[in-house]
Amino acid sequence: MKMEKTQIAFSQVYDIINHFEKDLYNKIPKKFIVFLQENKDDNYISDIDYTKSINEQPLLHETKVILSIVYRKYICDEQKKNKLREEDNYRYNDDQKALEEKYRIDFNKVKGKKQDVVYMQDNLPKVNKKWYHKIIENILRIFKVK
Repeated sequence: MKMEKTQIAFSQVYDIINHFEKDLYNKIPKKFIVFLQENKDDNYISDIDYTKSINEQPLLHETKVILSIVYRKYICDEQKKNKLREEDNYRYNDDQKALEEKYRIDFNKVKGKKQDVVYMQDNLPKVNKKWYHKIIENILRIFKVK
């Protein structure tokens, strides 16, 4: 089912790209167009109405994602790319703040090392270890095996 959806998405993207104006079409690498052509669903019949906007079309989510990548990577100019990157950073920072509030994680202290991650214990389940596990961990810690 998943491959079917992907092939349909490739078919929709291929169909849309083939309806681009010539100058937009030429911005897209031929290798990418060939990839779409080779991996699309050959039995798919397009129901795209080109008199309507993309948002009004019955497109798969995967199709919209691929089209957005094509737009960002090949079609838009450098100024628009920079603006989109700024918007992405803004959204990323908002998402990061929401996660900080939800899980009480201080991302400024996260440096990629296990000991730098700061969690509030009330959000994590407490694990009660058996006494012999604690002894084994201490022995391993002494020899720095763990």
